[in-house]
Amino acid sequence: MKHFLGFVSVIFLSLTLLYLYKDDGTGHISDSMSLKVYGSSSFIGSWGPGPALKEIFEKQNGIKVTYLEMADPSLVIQKISFEGKQAVGDVILSIDQYDVARISDKLAWKIIDIKNDLKLNSQLSGIYKNEYFKPYDWSPLSFVARNQLEVSIEKLDDLLKPELKGRIALEDPRTSSPGLNFLSWVFKNKSPADAEIFLKRLIPQLHSVSPSWSAAYGLFKNKQVDIVLSYVTSPIYHLVEENDPHFKSLEFKEEHPIQVEFAAVPDTCQNCEAGIKFVEFLQTAEAQRIIMEKNYMFPIKKNVQEGTAFDGVKIFKTIPFQFENKDTLQKWLNIWSELRNNES
Repeated sequence: MKHFLGFVSVIFLSLTLLYLYKDDGTGHISDSMSLKVYGSSSFIGSWGPGPALKEIFEKQNGIKVTYLEMADPSLVIQKISFEGKQAVGDVILSIDQYDVARISDKLAWKIIDIKNDLKLNSQLSGIYKNEYFKPYDWSPLSFVARNQLEVSIEKLDDLLKPELKGRIALEDPRTSSPGLNFLSWVFKNKSPADAEIFLKRLIPQLHSVSPSWSAAYGLFKNKQVDIVLSYVTSPIYHLVEENDPHFKSLEFKEEHPIQVEFAAVPDTCQNCEAGIKFVEFLQTAEAQRIIMEKNYMFPIKKNVQEGTAFDGVKIFKTIPFQFENKDTLQKWLNIWSELRNNES
């Protein structure tokens, strides 16, 4: 009897494991009770929205979420593409419209059927056109300064004023999404010839060209520069986290660029159903508010920001959203690289 009960226990355990870790038809074993999510350090870190989102999603669905830190979506996509069916990672976060243009064709993706019934900001028309990449936050970009900045900056050409020489921090468009947004900003508001002339004159003006937003913004916070390319929501961070109201986003006469961040489920996912469910969860009002307050970006759902510090932020006139053209982006990057090489 003892041996029989032991035998029954083994069978029961085996059937349980077979249910939890079953072949999902793609050739690898899936764990239906766990989910692996790639995200940037700013999103999944203790100060970001990741921990709170994880706690709520786990409680609501009984699925354990494990975050995997990534430096850049393109590197993760290369990694998954190389690993194929052995890849781990059910969701990739922090993908913007430029990533969609440049690297989305490197992998196959799961269709995520989210109905466009959200109360959207008018600037975001068209963000649901892609059936694989679903948005969860956004913000216009501009230059951020302290209130005591004595130089008037109202248009892109004002960045060329002699009194600003050595006082501007910019991100490299080859390695940074805000930097690529800036490059797009220039080319979408000037003719190709004028854009190239402007960039050629701007580069000697700069204090530095940093590889990332965090590096550039660190120079600004340490008062090594007076203005930095950032998000119009950045002053809210200083107000809420540091109780410091002495920061402002500069409004330009040109339409401002915007960055939209998306989530997607690669076709190599091990727990695809849970991955899609997590992306859908990011659209809920509860998740949108957490992302807004921890990631310091605007929510996709417009009514979420009502009555908060974000509600009082002026939304500058922006370039209409569109998914970018890969070849056009590369052409702009080639011009930038040539100008930088000639400078050195």
